[in-house]
Amino acid sequence: MPLPPDFRSECLYGPDAWFLHDVLQLDADGVEGMVDTTRLGSLVDAQVPLRGHPRHVPGAVMVQLTGTLGNLHAVYGLGLRVSEGWVGFGTHVKAVRFPSLGRIGPPMSVSARATRVRVLRGRHFVDYAFRYEQDGRLVYESEQTAVYVRGEHAEETLRGGG
Repeated sequence: MPLPPDFRSECLYGPDAWFLHDVLQLDADGVEGMVDTTRLGSLVDAQVPLRGHPRHVPGAVMVQLTGTLGNLHAVYGLGLRVSEGWVGFGTHVKAVRFPSLGRIGPPMSVSARATRVRVLRGRHFVDYAFRYEQDGRLVYESEQTAVYVRGEHAEETLRGGG
C-alpha cells in the first residue's frame, strides 16, 4: 500500500528523501515496507560507472531510510505527530552492518522494529532494530536510538540539556 496520504505534512523531510515506496505493515511494534531501487534519485545517478564498482544502493540512502521508517513509526505507531509539535532526532547508531551490496533493480524489503520505548521527562526514547533484505540476502542491519520531543523540549534537547 502507498505511504499514508498525510505523510507529507507529518514527515521531517520532503518526498525526495523518503526512499520508501510502499508500506506493508505499520503499528506500535514497527514498520515494514518496500523500496523500489530503481527510484532512488541523485545519489545513484551520481555513481561513476567503474569496472568492479556497479551501481548500487548507497549507504547514505540506507541510513536515511532509517529516519523515514522511524518517522513513520513515531507518527502512526506512537501518535507523535509532527503536526502537533513532535520532532525526532537520531541519537545513536550502533552495530551497523552492510553484509552484501544492495543492487539497483530488485526491490528491497525494509523493516524497523521498536525494541524498547521509554518516556523520560516528556521525551520518547525508542530503540530500533533495522533490517533490509533483497532477494533473500541481508544488505543492511543496525541498532539505533531516536528521541522524539515536543516543542517545549526540542531546544533543550538540541543544546544537550536535561
